[in-house]
Amino acid sequence: MSDRLSQKLLTEILSRLPVKSLLKCRCVSKSWYSLITNPSFIAHHLEKTAPRNSGLLIFRYSTTAELDTESDNERYFLYPDEGFPENPVEELDYPFKGVNRFVNIVGSCNGVFCLSDNVGGINTYRAALWNPSVRKIVKIHFPKVNYTSKAPFIHSLGFGFYSTTDDYKLVRVVYLKDSTLNYNEFPPLVEIYSLRSRGWRKVDNNLKYFMHEGSTSAFLNGACHWVATKEDGLSEVIVSFALGEEVFGEMEVPDCLVMDIAVFDGSLLLVPFMKFTTERLVAFRQNGKVLPAKVDGELVFYDPKTEEISATEILGNTGSFYLDTLVESLVLLDEANEFAEEEASEDDGTNGVSKEPSSSPDGVDKDLQKISEGKKNANNPMILNEANEILEEVAPSSNSRIVIDKANEESKEEAQGESISTE
Repeated sequence: MSDRLSQKLLTEILSRLPVKSLLKCRCVSKSWYSLITNPSFIAHHLEKTAPRNSGLLIFRYSTTAELDTESDNERYFLYPDEGFPENPVEELDYPFKGVNRFVNIVGSCNGVFCLSDNVGGINTYRAALWNPSVRKIVKIHFPKVNYTSKAPFIHSLGFGFYSTTDDYKLVRVVYLKDSTLNYNEFPPLVEIYSLRSRGWRKVDNNLKYFMHEGSTSAFLNGACHWVATKEDGLSEVIVSFALGEEVFGEMEVPDCLVMDIAVFDGSLLLVPFMKFTTERLVAFRQNGKVLPAKVDGELVFYDPKTEEISATEILGNTGSFYLDTLVESLVLLDEANEFAEEEASEDDGTNGVSKEPSSSPDGVDKDLQKISEGKKNANNPMILNEANEILEEVAPSSNSRIVIDKANEESKEEAQGESISTE
């Protein structure tokens, strides 16, 4: 009974902790590591943390021109929400680092970002799911497109989460670039990648709209949304794709607007913009201010109430700016390999989980090695003390003390067992 109580209590206590603390707690013992990396615990932790604001912003920009293949100045930062654009918390490593052009951020969901290396018409057939909180990635390779026509093609992407099956999905809609071809003879190709199944499959569709290459997608209420053009080439419409039913829908929009689309405060946000300008809206802030990027690449604050413009002192490629609230989560933590900086390389034709080298030669998670190494060093007292402090701060009760003492005993027993086996 006490073991069941302590396990249930431990799960409840740990699920309240921030990601950074949980990553340290994995090193307490193998049983803690097994619990924290369990998919059920990861989902339970997300339920508790997703409604809370992490207080962090993730910001991306590049000082490199979009088609400049000689430079690599793309950078990702974490900022405190109230401190942007000053005093970044840290600079992040990221997938596709070193490809010498900034990549397309397809979207994010539950702390997982979907990146695609296809900006500027350069299609390398590569994408990646990335959780910067736990430094894990999953590489995705697009299937080759085989149209009977030899015309070049373009594609639009959408990314989201289907809660019923606990699955992250990437949607690709492919069109031929030749505008003289009709939809009946050469219909769009729709494909879905499932993280759970680690594969692609085609989806039947009767899509009669054209999504522009690289058009922004917005995920809301279980569906991906894009701004698209009707068959007449003039009227615009919002096209949705439900990740559960896997069907397309549409919403009419005012004829006078040419717009981008985003999600803000739980609703779809339609953003008007000029057809013939490179100015771009980057983000809306909770304080009511807007972050637009000017033609010359200057990122500024704009206050709609006072109509005042203030500088951020940040210059970059207008199309590279990205700012959003970071959702801290453990999603992807149970993946086999830790994040490792990816060398710029040609498509290897693989599909599924990243083949990037693990931090250990045999592919074992680096933290399991830390557990073993720590216990050989006086039972890893630093990790244990830190875990004790974390737990006592969150749940200072007699029952919590039982959980902490049990963890200490497990750690000592594991260390003793490993010491005997090596003698």
